[in-house]
Amino acid sequence: MPRNTFRNMLKSIVGDFTPSEIKDPIERVVSSKEEIGDVVERFLRDVNFQGRFRQHPLVWKTLDWGNASRIYKKSGAYKKIQSKLAEILKKQYLEIKDLHELSNILIELRDVVIDFIEKQVGDIEQGLRHIHAPGSVARNEARNLYFGEKFVDDDLYKLALRLCSSIAFGESIGIYSEDEDFMGNMRQLIESFGFGPPFRIERGKLGELGIQDVDVNYPHVVFLKFIMWLRDQIDIEKNSRKKICVSILHKLRSATINMFFMPPDKERWCTISFPRLDSFINNWIQRDEMRKNVEALVKDVDNLIRAALRESRRKREVEKVRNTINLLMNYYETLCRKLIEYGVPDFYALRNLMDLAVDLSFRYNIKLHFKSLILAT
Repeated sequence: MPRNTFRNMLKSIVGDFTPSEIKDPIERVVSSKEEIGDVVERFLRDVNFQGRFRQHPLVWKTLDWGNASRIYKKSGAYKKIQSKLAEILKKQYLEIKDLHELSNILIELRDVVIDFIEKQVGDIEQGLRHIHAPGSVARNEARNLYFGEKFVDDDLYKLALRLCSSIAFGESIGIYSEDEDFMGNMRQLIESFGFGPPFRIERGKLGELGIQDVDVNYPHVVFLKFIMWLRDQIDIEKNSRKKICVSILHKLRSATINMFFMPPDKERWCTISFPRLDSFINNWIQRDEMRKNVEALVKDVDNLIRAALRESRRKREVEKVRNTINLLMNYYETLCRKLIEYGVPDFYALRNLMDLAVDLSFRYNIKLHFKSLILAT
């Protein structure tokens, strides 16, 4: 059942609360002089209760935590925590059974929140929301966008499961495929390279993929750099790591890929579906000469942006340069999108990117080679 699968996925993201994890927070409660109400909230902060739901950054952005917190604070599980903490405070010592009992109650409280999320996700009267497809709106938010569409709850749970099952790249981008082997390989990749939990490449690790801070607001740039990194690892790595990278790159040729983009600016949220990527993979990644052209372009853009920001700080023109870089990155994003989706460069975007690059090089005396212009030939 999609509903049960969705629920189990949420549980796997949030995880359980083990006695060993909550031992220190409870001991702090024992030594606390606070009122019981304050103690409960402090205890939940110390065990990172809310933070557990933040572990998948894209899923967290879709949650109505304000209402969820009001619901769980009225629940029987919350009252059990109050009662148990009051008991521990009264006797002023901690027993092993207290740890086990509180860990079970915390799991019960977690399930109260998951019940609330599950109910919202399956609400067929409201139609699609961001957890189903980032960029969509509920019926009560934009009734004029609906033309009699009806959804059954199974469809809504299946859609929400895509986002919950996605691999997050930093805080704003997620990648998902219905190809289970591809998703399994992606999780193995994260584990074997130590990038984070199995559902997230932590933002601090993106640099290891060649993804810069300026790139994270441009999903096609991030995706292109990830594919380029994968191909590089095939030449560098051995044994299991190499096998995983080969498998992912092979699957990318035919797997249907969905990319979820959820930057801080909510108006830019969207769901991107890629067609088959065999043309891009075969012509631009597997062919050494063409891959070198793409690598040169990526390197030239990265070097230019770093140099421009460095010089702008020296001349105190950071804001002015950032505006130009944002425009340049928009063209860069368009170029990457056309290249990935259709296997051909967007010459208009490339020309405008080059014009802005030349402008920055003149303004700040940056040496500009851009041998990657060969990409346009």
